[in-house]
Amino acid sequence: MQIRVLFACLLLLIPGCVSEESPEFNGKDLGEMDTFKFTLSDQNQSSFSLEDSEGKVVILAFVYTRCDDVCLMISNNLKSVKSQLTSDELEQVSFVSVTIDWRHDSPEVLKNWSADMGLDWPHLTDWNSDQIKNTYSEYDVVPYDEEDYQDIHLQPVYILDSDLKGRVMWSEYDWPIDLFMEDLRTVIDLG
Repeated sequence: MQIRVLFACLLLLIPGCVSEESPEFNGKDLGEMDTFKFTLSDQNQSSFSLEDSEGKVVILAFVYTRCDDVCLMISNNLKSVKSQLTSDELEQVSFVSVTIDWRHDSPEVLKNWSADMGLDWPHLTDWNSDQIKNTYSEYDVVPYDEEDYQDIHLQPVYILDSDLKGRVMWSEYDWPIDLFMEDLRTVIDLG
């Protein structure tokens, strides 16, 4: 009888000893993917390193200024997401955009575009450097090329945790904001 009681107690304790379950995400779950820690130039011609955002959840988007469809949707979705965050959440989240059209999107172009769009986060570029090329490669992004760029392009939006590990990726251009918000808040809650 005592062995059965002991066995029953162990069965109740074992689940608490096993590692916690992974959170459920609406977007593509990346686990805890290592990310490339780039350093690029922002719209104010200042150096911006992804590592500067360590300790915050990072929303990382890839867009370009001459895009008149997909990138506008992504940027407007991010603007909407930002407007729905509480002040406490805003302190824990960093928004970052990287251009996929480094040939055209100079810091000045990005500054004017972000002001016109009402986007108040860093928009990054670099001139044909290894950093921008490696950033595209590491984040599975196709840079804009006027000669053979597809009209419909799916540029990923990543949610990185406070350790800058990739947690979620959204690749659809018109993702549901409410589901994206759920994923973002889940990553915020991970601490």
